[in-house]
Amino acid sequence: MTHPNSLPTNGPTSLDPSVGGVQSSIAPSQYSSASPDIGGMLANLQFAAQAVSGEAGADTGQNEQTVVENRLAAVRLGVATSLYYALRAKHAATAAHGLRVALFCSSWSEAMGLESDHRDRIEVAALLHDVGKIGVPDRILRKPGKLTVDEQLAMDTCPAQSCQILRGCTGDLDLLDIVRYGGVWFDSRRDDEAPRGDALPLGARMLSIADAFDAMTTEQVYRPAMSRDGAIAELVRGSGTQFDPTLVNDFSRLLESKPEILQGTMVHRWLQQLRPEDSRDYWTGATSFSPDLPRKTRGETVRRETLFNTQLHKSLKDGVAYTDSEGSIEIWNAAMERMTGLTSDAMIGKQWSATALRMRDADRELDDQLICPLQECLDTGESVRRSMVIETPGSDPLSVHVEVAPVVGLKPGSIGTVIVIHDLSDRKNLEQRLSSLHRQTRLDPLTRVSNRAHFDETLEQMVEQTAKGGPTFSLLICDIDHFKRINDTYGHPAGDDALKVFANILKAHSRDGDLVARYGGEEFLLLAASCDNATGAKRAEVIRQALEQTAVESLDGECMTASFGVTEFQSGDSGETVLARADRALLKAKDNGRNRVIQLGLGKMSEVAAEPQRGGWFDWLTGNDESTSTVVDILMPVPIDLAIEKLRGFVSDHHAEIVNVAENQLSLKVTSRPTPGGRRRVDHKITFHVVLTLSAAQQDEMLSQNADQASFTKVHLEIKPIRNRDRRRRDLNDAAKELVASFRCYLMGELLPNRTS
Repeated sequence: MTHPNSLPTNGPTSLDPSVGGVQSSIAPSQYSSASPDIGGMLANLQFAAQAVSGEAGADTGQNEQTVVENRLAAVRLGVATSLYYALRAKHAATAAHGLRVALFCSSWSEAMGLESDHRDRIEVAALLHDVGKIGVPDRILRKPGKLTVDEQLAMDTCPAQSCQILRGCTGDLDLLDIVRYGGVWFDSRRDDEAPRGDALPLGARMLSIADAFDAMTTEQVYRPAMSRDGAIAELVRGSGTQFDPTLVNDFSRLLESKPEILQGTMVHRWLQQLRPEDSRDYWTGATSFSPDLPRKTRGETVRRETLFNTQLHKSLKDGVAYTDSEGSIEIWNAAMERMTGLTSDAMIGKQWSATALRMRDADRELDDQLICPLQECLDTGESVRRSMVIETPGSDPLSVHVEVAPVVGLKPGSIGTVIVIHDLSDRKNLEQRLSSLHRQTRLDPLTRVSNRAHFDETLEQMVEQTAKGGPTFSLLICDIDHFKRINDTYGHPAGDDALKVFANILKAHSRDGDLVARYGGEEFLLLAASCDNATGAKRAEVIRQALEQTAVESLDGECMTASFGVTEFQSGDSGETVLARADRALLKAKDNGRNRVIQLGLGKMSEVAAEPQRGGWFDWLTGNDESTSTVVDILMPVPIDLAIEKLRGFVSDHHAEIVNVAENQLSLKVTSRPTPGGRRRVDHKITFHVVLTLSAAQQDEMLSQNADQASFTKVHLEIKPIRNRDRRRRDLNDAAKELVASFRCYLMGELLPNRTS
């Protein structure tokens, strides 16, 4: 149980951890290590691609969230619910993390077919594995920066403190062992007394993976959340050392088959199928909490003033934050998220730090000495007003006006502060934005959101800007579930009203710089500017929950649901591939049961691409193909069967043509994205012949000597243009580099050194 800001001493970053589950491909006690049939899987890939080609023509309030958390904890923990409440009072983010990890482990255990008592024990241990953080000082737990050595040592005592606390209310040694060894590395060399490998409890090994996955996919102050594919790659890199390699492979397959792990399946099981009295097996005493009691009895009545304040904070264009008298952030509204790029989940409970927020005085550089306006306000007790600049990575600095005012109670002395940040750039851009919003030719006449033509134009602009190094963006594509049934049951006018309601919900959850568009029929799109994959999926989940809780008057007060596909721009993308990948995620959401969010794609990777082989003038004169070919080796952090699945996505999204399939080799014909220049449209693209050879990675090719060799796949990639005239084009090298970069993103791989010809 490490502090989210601490760094591991060796191996991949585990941070805090978490996971979920679906249909597992292995039994809980026996795992298959037989080498897969590469040729057979590639043949299936060809068949699937042909099938796809043939078918081508055809925000809830914080109070409600707290109530749900209370019910989940009470049903699962019984009398020990007070421990969860105490942890949440100490640090709400840690309690929320524990709940996510528990739901992950619950789904995973059920997919593995574990016995009910074993599964229940893992769930409870995961939910309370961080309860020892109650004994960690606030200055360490809420620190926004990197921990010192002494602070890290204090965090390392959390597992022992958790066991000590739990020992006071349970004598279940198996449960305590899961908590005690949940942070122990699979091949631990730091603690000679701790068990290693398979001697570690199965629940502890699962908890370690779940804990790390949730930490990596949750946004922190010092770094954005990683995409799911990126987090899986980190888990694979740590397999064999930090994590059980067999369980990592199983978990990777779980996410590949059903990425929507944290849907309502386990929440429903906890709240509907479990009884509070079932949780008494672990604890002493009696359960005094009943989730069926009225809200007022439980002291959870939502005050009207709270609802008004919450809606006011959402509607404000100015950034608003509240802190207590020690500078700990208590409220962080949506405008603050937009200006700083940091979500409320990452900031609430942390100490305010102008340096961590990349803020500086307007007349000074970022490295100059900064007098924090909040600290000045707390020291003087007076309001502080200052012109400042917020440095945002990947875009121009944002000029703002900051005002920090003390909040004084009935007794002498400040009880906190309110911070208001006004975006000065609004004045310059207001006229331009109003003009753009009121261009009727770009609006859908029914829903009054952008039409398809405006979306296509905006998507191409954002792809071009991001490809040149600008900020990334995400694309959310959504489709109302069973819309034909709505028209058949309630009539087409009611169907039109349903479309308007959905469009209004999308607009209500959009931000400045976003674009909401109707793509056609019941399909809508949300282009989320300056938004990565993980954040896009989180926003889609908020929209999904808002829709299923919105009663539609024309549908006799019934609610409707929608399915969502989410992806982020990645290297080598065109507008067509971004849209195709998002649409593929949407289809997967429908196939997996509808009313869920599926996220696909790795997101932007570091721009590392091999130089195509360069030949002399004699090579061109003699027609030597090697002079214009690109040859690279890519190391994928997944087994071969998952590598095949990733190739399916590339073939589908790029509309690649499968030329030939051999035993372990795949030949494709791929067309590059359009490039400016040329008199004819055909001159804008280059068609490449691509040959991929798959094989198991060799030990001397491993980027990490500690990684499990069986978890990696080597892909030998050969690329060359098909047309002779393309070999003389100046943009040939750039097009080849983009194609290599695109393969890297889809295959989640790294280039092996000295592999270009």
